[in-house]
Order: sequence, then structure tokens, then C-alpha cells
Amino acid sequence: MFRRLIAGILAPVIVLVGFYLWGNGHPYTVTRSVEIAASAAKVWDVLTDLPAYDHWNPEITSAEGHLAKDATLTLRVRSGGGTDTVRPSVTIVTPGRELRWQSRFRDIGHLADGEQRFTIEAAGPDRVRFTQAQTFRGIAVPFMHGTLASSCSRFDAMNAALKTRAESKKG
Repeated sequence: MFRRLIAGILAPVIVLVGFYLWGNGHPYTVTRSVEIAASAAKVWDVLTDLPAYDHWNPEITSAEGHLAKDATLTLRVRSGGGTDTVRPSVTIVTPGRELRWQSRFRDIGHLADGEQRFTIEAAGPDRVRFTQAQTFRGIAVPFMHGTLASSCSRFDAMNAALKTRAESKKG
């Protein structure tokens, strides 16, 4: 009787620990890039002008906060038929090169943590390669591959909008 009770308690714990270890040891990354006929400074200006996101960004419809290491942003992100609020912590801000933040799925740690990266690399005179990538880790990641894979079309839409805005920006 006692062994069954212990086994009944330990079995779910072992399964959860297994999913946790697998989800953290097998991250899922979505990466999309676009070439933009603009300087790194122009692309950076568009990317970091958070109050203007509602004018051009089809995925992050509202962005508030300060882009500094350890700052918390408040983002309204399209999700399904509506929007969700996400509050990521900024981890890297390298002007003209890289912006990175870390967030948690529904503010529940280790369920599906995501690290979002935006990088700008020279691709020629007044031309850059902009890359948006997100890496997911956590217990739920093995079950979310279909949902996470849909990020490709969302990233493509945002990248195209960023390209249009940066290429049309004066200066």
C-alpha cells in the first residue's frame, strides 16, 4: 500500500521533471531575416521608436517602456483573434546592432520562456540584414511546436513592415 502511494506521487513528479529537462535541453527557435536598403542607424531608429509601433507594426500593436538593460516593457501583441499583454525584461541593448528581451508565457516561469532577439548586420553600403529570432524553452515547448511554428508568418509580417518604414524614412 505504502509503495503504491509513493509510486503514485513520484510518477507524476518524474514525468514533470522529464518534460522540464527536455524542454530546457531542446529549445525551439524561430528565425526570420530580411534585407533592408537603409543604414543600420535608420533601422535601429524605427525598431526602438516604441511609441510609433501602433503606426507600422502589425504584430506588436503597442509598446511602452524604456529600452535599457533590466527594464520591463509592456507590449500588446496580436494573438489569435485579439491581443495579449506581454511584459518582457530587456536583456541586451546595443545601439545599431542588437535588441534582446526575455519573457514568460502568461507570466508563468518555465512553462514556455521566450527570448526574442533583433539583430542588425551590415550587408553592403546603406544595406543591412535584419534578423528576428525567438527561442522558447520550458515544460510546454514539446506540445507547442505547431503554435510556435506559426511565428514565422508573424515575424515575416513585422520584418516586411519594418523594411517598408526604414526604407521610406527620410534622413
